[in-house]
Amino acid sequence: MASIDANDPRSASEFNLEPDPRVLPMLGEINIDQWRCVAELVDNAVDGFLKEGRAGNSVAGAKVDVHLPQADSSGATLRIIDNGPGMTPDMLERAVRAGWSGNNPIDSLGLFGMGFNIATARLGSVTEVWTTRKGEREWHGLLIDFDKLRLQRHFRTPRLSRAKADPDQHGTEITIKQLKPEQRKWLAKNANQTAIRKRLSQAYSSMLRPNGIPISFELYVNHKRVEARRHCLWNEDRTVPGPGGTNIPAVISINHELAARLYCINCMSWLVDAEVGGTCPNCETAESVVERKRKVTGWLGIQRYLDQSEFGIDFVRNGRKIEIGNKDLFSWSDGENEEREYPIDDQRNRGRIVGEVHIDHCRVSYAKDRFDRADPTWDEMYRVIRGEGPLRPEKAKDLGYGPNESPLFRLFKAFRRTSPHSKTAGAYGRILIVKDNARAVEMVNAFHDGNPDYQDDSKWWELVEAADRELLYGAGGRATGGKEPSTGGDGQLPPGLLGGATSGGDTPDPDPATPPEPEKPAAPERREAPLLSRRYQHGGTGMRWNVVAYEVDSKDPDLAADAPWAMIMGDVTTKTHHFLFNPAHKAFESITMTPRDALLAHLAYMTADQTRNSSQEPDFAQLFADFRDAYGEETALDLKALPNSATSVLVDVARCLVSVCPEEERASLFNDLGVDEQTAVMRSLAAKKIKPSEATVNGSFLLSGPLEIVRIAVEKRPDLCFDGKLWDSPYADLDYGDSQITAEARAGVLSRYLALIDDAVWLSKQDSGDLASSSRSEVIRAVMSLELLKPDVEISV
Repeated sequence: MASIDANDPRSASEFNLEPDPRVLPMLGEINIDQWRCVAELVDNAVDGFLKEGRAGNSVAGAKVDVHLPQADSSGATLRIIDNGPGMTPDMLERAVRAGWSGNNPIDSLGLFGMGFNIATARLGSVTEVWTTRKGEREWHGLLIDFDKLRLQRHFRTPRLSRAKADPDQHGTEITIKQLKPEQRKWLAKNANQTAIRKRLSQAYSSMLRPNGIPISFELYVNHKRVEARRHCLWNEDRTVPGPGGTNIPAVISINHELAARLYCINCMSWLVDAEVGGTCPNCETAESVVERKRKVTGWLGIQRYLDQSEFGIDFVRNGRKIEIGNKDLFSWSDGENEEREYPIDDQRNRGRIVGEVHIDHCRVSYAKDRFDRADPTWDEMYRVIRGEGPLRPEKAKDLGYGPNESPLFRLFKAFRRTSPHSKTAGAYGRILIVKDNARAVEMVNAFHDGNPDYQDDSKWWELVEAADRELLYGAGGRATGGKEPSTGGDGQLPPGLLGGATSGGDTPDPDPATPPEPEKPAAPERREAPLLSRRYQHGGTGMRWNVVAYEVDSKDPDLAADAPWAMIMGDVTTKTHHFLFNPAHKAFESITMTPRDALLAHLAYMTADQTRNSSQEPDFAQLFADFRDAYGEETALDLKALPNSATSVLVDVARCLVSVCPEEERASLFNDLGVDEQTAVMRSLAAKKIKPSEATVNGSFLLSGPLEIVRIAVEKRPDLCFDGKLWDSPYADLDYGDSQITAEARAGVLSRYLALIDDAVWLSKQDSGDLASSSRSEVIRAVMSLELLKPDVEISV
């Protein structure tokens, strides 16, 4: 590209960049992220595409190229090139003048006429712009040198031109020169360029897809195409049971039309006392009032993994995501205090509710990084998405709010939990959760890499089914005889269909001259164990192992006699190993040895063997510890999370107890407490601002009161707890023909569960420091108590 000289004879006239000498230098002090600076310039190109499309002249192959600096050098530049319609000289002058915008504020990305100036001044001190329209014979250009403009004390810059080789060429080129040293250094780093690419792929994902909204265009960063960053969602046809026999889908569409309102396209204000085509009462601009349609569209859904930060709702305006992963709608405010409502059921504060909500009519900040919360249209959207009142049903009911059918509430109620609250088979499928979240996240990377095997949710669903099988048969267990329950039919063809004696007539005997083919030995019966199948990697050595795990029986030909497991090469081409294990082997009867432990130990052995001759031969014990740390989360004792887990299980027991108690008897749950216990409950309700008049009558006090109260309720009402009501253990069904023996047997059942509750209450009151000083056996006992305490029945959340 030719440089621009202010004294170049090609300068026919000047551009006037007023309005105010103080404006332009100050723009560079506005602190916005680098990717947003780039996005502002991309927005300009997109607006050009949009305008041309509305005029009936859509740009074929709409494309924007972003060229980031490749090195931290003084001559480094940042360039944005598009093949949009281009601009006339007059249009160019207005486009770069601070505070002026020719964009329609309803349908365009640009709003305030400041985006270009803020972005360029933030990154560098010199900006060069060239533009041309189809059919023109030359390019029109200008140069904005902030330092020079300050010195000359006026804001006029030469109008320049250059020859164009192809009259049909059209588009705009923006080059930012003399990048600020700190910006140049940041932009040149590979990691930061990757971050910019990811942010752009998120921000423009609605338009980087085929059939984009409102248009589709291609975006490149340093010659590499930016693909739309899609959410890794459960399939739309996945559902879980909801209240009243309904099904809640994993993805809920939103298409809510609001009443049209009057709007001023000059001051961008919503109006009441005005007329269409009239003068705005706020800014007094004539013929600036229009009637504007308003809509809230998009979707909310559940992603296939949990994360502490990668969840939340993306808010979109005219196809550009203004806020990404916002979590504001997950909190409830009563006007004074704000409480987070999601995630509150996960001990690690991980969430999975995501969404894209298009609110083109809502007002945004000048930096286009946030929607204006003071805009009344934001409150309207808020009510459409999450309804009135708290998301927590108990809290909403206590505050007097009615039924909530909003999209967010439906997903919250069905998917708020991140682990099953019962031991019943199918519990993982009922909340669509992968037991091994680290594995789920690993597969998400394959999804974003475009691996076709990971685009739909079938791989994740396999892990859900495997976890539910584990609940049904036990860890590593299987049905009688090592087979799944029969589904009817054995897959064989009916006798006589292809030959042999039948009741329908004679069939010829086989040709005696043709000897029958020898029967091939039956393939060994093996069942894949998806919870163990994955790629394993040791960070220190870089060794990687592709493993597919199978449950086998003791007679499997690849399993040595009386061996609990074996590792064989299953596929040489893909270097995939097969881990075969016999879950019935006595080695796995130990509480300290599981098939996962066996696999990790074998991988540590293989890694040690492969790196035996390296300069720093790794120690087997350290290798095993590393593998356990990376892939043993399922059995790890998380001392920080355990107290919350104990609280969660006890609340589930309380919720289930209240659920099975007849409504007319629920008040007795409180009345049966002693005076001291009732006082403790009242104190707890008062601290949480819960009305006692309802909580003590409907039994919900058990969910909010001291956890010791749960023990008292179980002790006083065992008739509500056993024989399949809460736990499957028999109680009332026990009858030995002797009242004393029967009473002793029932007392034994009750005391066993009361001891489990005592362990859980103890654990709920500990902090990580207390647990660290406790004996390992004591902590393990409490953890096992939690597992046994989980209800054996499924209840609504």
